[in-house]
Amino acid sequence: MEEHPLADDDDAWTTVIEESRATAEEYRNRGWTAFAPVPGDVVPVPAPGDSADEKVGLDVLLSGEEFDRLTELVEADGFDEFEAFRAHENGIVYLTLVFRSTATETALCLPLYYRVAEADRMLGRVRAGDAMTTYVHALSGDERIEFDHEDPTPLFPPQDTGDA
Repeated sequence: MEEHPLADDDDAWTTVIEESRATAEEYRNRGWTAFAPVPGDVVPVPAPGDSADEKVGLDVLLSGEEFDRLTELVEADGFDEFEAFRAHENGIVYLTLVFRSTATETALCLPLYYRVAEADRMLGRVRAGDAMTTYVHALSGDERIEFDHEDPTPLFPPQDTGDA
């Protein structure tokens, strides 16, 4: 069984979660509705060994309750802005993605991570021109919410963006 990507970096992941929650709190302090769910797992797709996965991006698992809340927000708000905050440590990219609906003053602050070594196929396909998407779903059911990234560069490892 393969080791979880965060097995050796729990402190860094905890910091990203705390920063994501703090970002959501900053929005709330400005009068916005903000939601900061914490994923149970994040997997780059296609993953190593996947034979024919048409999805390209990050597959994110939320609890059923958090997924239901996210579904309500997406249906009501239609996010129109996106921002990404990135850190890189020990071969893992940590992200906080912020999706905003300026019309309804709603923000989704989503902490994510991926191990660079497991993202070669995903990154290669995006570099070759495929669109990158964040796929969010609950453990039960086939329903998912997709966030397309017109410019995925902020989600790349620093060596891909010249920030290394």
